Amino acid sequence: MTQIQLPAPAATLALVSNLQANLRDFGRMVDRHGHPAPALRQLGLVHWENGRLDKAAQAFSAALSLMPDDAALWRDLAGVYTAMGQTDQVLAAIFRALELDPDNAQSWLILAGAADQQNNVNAAEAGYRRAIALHPTAAAYFGLGLLLFRQKRYDSALAAMEASIRLEPANASAHYALGHLHFIAFEFAKCIASFDNAARLGLTLDQQSRQKQVRAATFQVMIEGNVQEALRLYPEIAGADCEDLDHITRDAFSVLSAMGHLETAAEVGRIRLAEMPDDPVRQYLLDAVTGRALTAAPTDYIERYFDQFAPQFDSKLVETLQYRGFSQIAKLVSRHQNHFTCALDLGCGTGLASGDLAQLAQNLVGVDISSGMLAEAEKRGDYAELVRSEAVAYLQTTPQRFDLIFAADSLIYFGDLGPVVRAAAFALTPGGLFALSIEVSDSDAYKLLPSGRFAHSPEYLKATATDFAILECVESDIRLEAGRPVKGLYVVMKRR
Repeated sequence: MTQIQLPAPAATLALVSNLQANLRDFGRMVDRHGHPAPALRQLGLVHWENGRLDKAAQAFSAALSLMPDDAALWRDLAGVYTAMGQTDQVLAAIFRALELDPDNAQSWLILAGAADQQNNVNAAEAGYRRAIALHPTAAAYFGLGLLLFRQKRYDSALAAMEASIRLEPANASAHYALGHLHFIAFEFAKCIASFDNAARLGLTLDQQSRQKQVRAATFQVMIEGNVQEALRLYPEIAGADCEDLDHITRDAFSVLSAMGHLETAAEVGRIRLAEMPDDPVRQYLLDAVTGRALTAAPTDYIERYFDQFAPQFDSKLVETLQYRGFSQIAKLVSRHQNHFTCALDLGCGTGLASGDLAQLAQNLVGVDISSGMLAEAEKRGDYAELVRSEAVAYLQTTPQRFDLIFAADSLIYFGDLGPVVRAAAFALTPGGLFALSIEVSDSDAYKLLPSGRFAHSPEYLKATATDFAILECVESDIRLEAGRPVKGLYVVMKRR
């Protein structure tokens, strides 16, 4: 860690003599305090207030050379280093302040800010929370809220930002952040009000925020029961910020489905399907929200949807939806076996799992029905072979036998798991492993969700997998959906 070198006391006393000789007010400060250190601190504060940061740091360092155990002086020095953007020096000074006075809320807040600058998330969060516990301030809640926002812990971020505004209602930046958080939480009326408050307090909204505010108003009218009116008014309300109406209806359908407004979502879905009646993606997603009984997602839907999705798939799934299933299942597999002769990545997509699987398998094959996804997977260079095929058809016809079949986020497009599980058993060597994930249904054997994915009960999976012994099941949050965790299960099974 950076060490702060204080001047020698003799050098400081020489500086004090020079200041007394040339600054009458400084001499009076020394006389009033009876000691040069408080006078140097006061001088440092004046320099800081007037933007002379180097001189402020020099004055505080000089004062500390005479009073090295003064926590407030170390905190002042950390504060001016913060203003100078010298994060290493901030940390060195504030750690010393906390050694001397561990229960000062402002010191913890300074520490949190410096740790945040260095992207030390754990230290920053601990610092903000300690500051709040000692003395709740708007600044501490605001810093914590932004940190949690960046981590996509949206519910906690929203609560922290609301607490900040209760303590400082005129903070335009907090209202701005809250507008984005309310949008993510689908609290559209609150989103509109928060952005309005930010603008009223003098903050100029950027285009993205204005578009979110208009979307919030449009979605709110839809929720209140008037889809056609919302779409008619949208171009007028949006003005220069108007987006493609197809994007608006697509996102409205997704949002309304996730919120559980299934009848309204279905109305939007029917409007979209009428525009493109032969689109398998629009048809299937409308079937999902209207509760049509299906045993699997149609192959033409999967192919079209993932061909369209392929270029943005990784960033959307990993960054936005916080999906980590591919690495979590690979870790689970390695606990049972860490070397395989030939592994199959079933529904390999863009090859997110290939890096982990290539460490386990001598030979890795990837199968997917989407040519767009396979094109992305090929760029990774981890597969010995990539095959375009529907999953069950491939398993039933391939002459290859595998000692690992890996299906991360693939079985969610099958309702009836019987065909794919039996086909996996056929393609596995005796003793081979089948590693998979499912989204969890609490009651039904399986059900089609409004998202277009299927959820399964663990009991149904066990009853279906009669050719397997289940080695391990791990409950986990698989991804975010509408900003909230989706419950799922990671499973490793062994071919009998």
